[in-house]
Amino acid sequence: MSMPKFPRPEEILSRDVAINAILTSIALEEAGLSHIINAEGEKIQYILKQCADAKTVLAVNESVNEMLDRVIDLQIVIKNKMRLAEKFLVSNPPSTKKCYCTGKCKCYD
Repeated sequence: MSMPKFPRPEEILSRDVAINAILTSIALEEAGLSHIINAEGEKIQYILKQCADAKTVLAVNESVNEMLDRVIDLQIVIKNKMRLAEKFLVSNPPSTKKCYCTGKCKCYD
């Protein structure tokens, strides 16, 4: 998977480029967390296949629980980042149609 190319800090970012960069960073963070969750699942599978020692299995389980707690913490941060980004997404782009009404126009609301 190739890494996205972000503009240099000295360049002025357009609104669309900035929003795309934020959304890309969110997607990359989510992908990273999915890899961590997958690795933790593989760790459990490996231990269950290799080891019948209950003490070791419980220790690995505790390790996985701690990692998943950290993943959940990061997921909350990412969720909040997405909520902030959503505020900048245009749900109804301005109309290019011209209205010739007088007063407060309701033509394109």
